[in-house]
Amino acid sequence: MHSLLVWLLILLALAGHLALWSRIHCFFHSLPWKQTVIDWLELAIMIITAVTPIGFVAYFLWGPPLDWSSRAVWLEFPLIYFWACWTALLVACGLWVQHRYDERHAANYFTSKTLASIDLTREFDLAELATPVVRLAQRFPGNQIFQYVVTEKEMFLPRLPAALEGVTITHLSDLHLTGEFLPPFYQHALAAANDLQSELMVISGDIFDKDRCIAWTESTLGRLSAPSGVHFVLGNHDTRLSDIASARVELKSQGLIDLGGRWLQTNVRDTPIILAGDEAPWLSTVQDIDACPTDENGERIFRLLVAHTPDRLHWGAAHDFDLILAGHNHGGQIRLPGVGPLISPSRYGVRYASGVFYEAPSLMHVSRGLCGTFPLRIRCQPEITRLILRRKG
Repeated sequence: MHSLLVWLLILLALAGHLALWSRIHCFFHSLPWKQTVIDWLELAIMIITAVTPIGFVAYFLWGPPLDWSSRAVWLEFPLIYFWACWTALLVACGLWVQHRYDERHAANYFTSKTLASIDLTREFDLAELATPVVRLAQRFPGNQIFQYVVTEKEMFLPRLPAALEGVTITHLSDLHLTGEFLPPFYQHALAAANDLQSELMVISGDIFDKDRCIAWTESTLGRLSAPSGVHFVLGNHDTRLSDIASARVELKSQGLIDLGGRWLQTNVRDTPIILAGDEAPWLSTVQDIDACPTDENGERIFRLLVAHTPDRLHWGAAHDFDLILAGHNHGGQIRLPGVGPLISPSRYGVRYASGVFYEAPSLMHVSRGLCGTFPLRIRCQPEITRLILRRKG
């Protein structure tokens, strides 16, 4: 076989290898296991992903020569693994096409524009905003961890009550108070969230990573406000706390409303709506959802679900929610031109990394979030989003 074709097959196998192990990484990160177990699995997967190609290249360069004209060679080491890689690459290409279809389908249900793009490196001494480790990571070419955007999206909902036309919701997610980003960073970003003056505000999980950061609540999240309330759920990183209940108590003491594992009926513009919070699979799903009222005085009640992971889209659609707000996936954090995100902690891979998705009757918005435990974002700016609800004709 021609050597150029051989190396082409090897390169295709390498691409498939990356596709295979990135998908394995996504799947394991979505499981409701202890975070320390997930962390060790992630490390093992990253080592396998990096070392395996080096081993194969070394084998081809210095190992015994392969008889490419023999049929048997295609069923021997290392080519038998290549079959798995080539298959993974074909599947990845098919999924890429599916994701583009998802985007085109969802485009019928929203419009988007950027209200502001903030580069904190130009406004602050970074020593005020983050620890030395994060400031060092910020020097990586193209890293956008200090460059967040404020976006506005009009969401066209087929069943929105007329009285809720134009209702505004500020969507925040994945604040990740680890102690690496300091309070002034959050104070600046959350002030921008308040400036949007939305009627309702939600935080879709992963608020705290470290117990000591709960003490920052009063000077950060405690400053958030919205006429119809600031609501929150917790996420998988909040389970790292030694006492999750203390975090809930502190947030509630600052006026935030805990939706975790429950639903409530409230009024927005004197119109009843259902707000529900889903923290599954790490904590509780919405309890007694079958007891949730569906109408009042003959009029259907609008239903909003705040979930940490967008993997709950199908559950939300099955339970007749109109709008689902989620986070968790950080937009993938690293996005390549034409390819999109590489890794997303979801059992669906990068399908729901960020953006808007529609599965009848539910429209879902997935935020890229503000922070993360890994201080690197390439072509994937942190975001704060103002949603405007519109009736879809």
